[in-house]
Amino acid sequence: MKASPEQAERLHRFAHDLRNRLIGLHQAMDHLRTDVPNAERVELAHYGDQQFFKALREVEGLMDDLGVDRGIPQNEHSTVQLADEVHRQLDLLAHRFQRKDQLVTLELEDGLAVRTDARMLSESIAALLSNASKFSVAGTSIRVRTFTTEKMVLLEVVDQGTGLSAADLDQVFVRFAWLENSPTSGESQGRGTLARVHKWAAALGGDLQAASAGVGQGCTFTLSLPQEA
Repeated sequence: MKASPEQAERLHRFAHDLRNRLIGLHQAMDHLRTDVPNAERVELAHYGDQQFFKALREVEGLMDDLGVDRGIPQNEHSTVQLADEVHRQLDLLAHRFQRKDQLVTLELEDGLAVRTDARMLSESIAALLSNASKFSVAGTSIRVRTFTTEKMVLLEVVDQGTGLSAADLDQVFVRFAWLENSPTSGESQGRGTLARVHKWAAALGGDLQAASAGVGQGCTFTLSLPQEA
């Protein structure tokens, strides 16, 4: 099938932008192969990461413009006790918190049940906990609490980490958007996980919100889901 003139123009712009990102990434790699000072090496690595994620964002933008549906897994609803699932995910991720000497404090209400897709919920909780650890330095605290408001059950994860600028906060749920904050111990960037959880929350009848007072001021992520009737 031949592309329409509009599609051809969009593909042309995409190819041009992607080529520029790849050229920049290749140049950074070439410099890193030479004997450059450590400060310059860090700067080049940062630039390479930036070009990589901007290239991924170009791909996402193209798919958005062409109306390509990424799809959402088929929901298989069941009743899940939220506190039990939080404890289960914390046990699975205990090694991450222990490695960075991070203290997780819990304020969990018993008996809070949600009618949801159990796999999507477990992966969402794991993503929020992992994100809090990844963007927090060693020795800090992470607070996890659950509560209700009207007919919604909320899970709140609060960290003392790198925080988000106002510009980054606007982009935090955009797949592969380039954000200025970085993991604190060399962990992988990811950059698509929170966007996926945000989409899942909406599909389950809930929402995911992010808040931060600014760079260095930590973040709060709040997942809300319908309460079991």
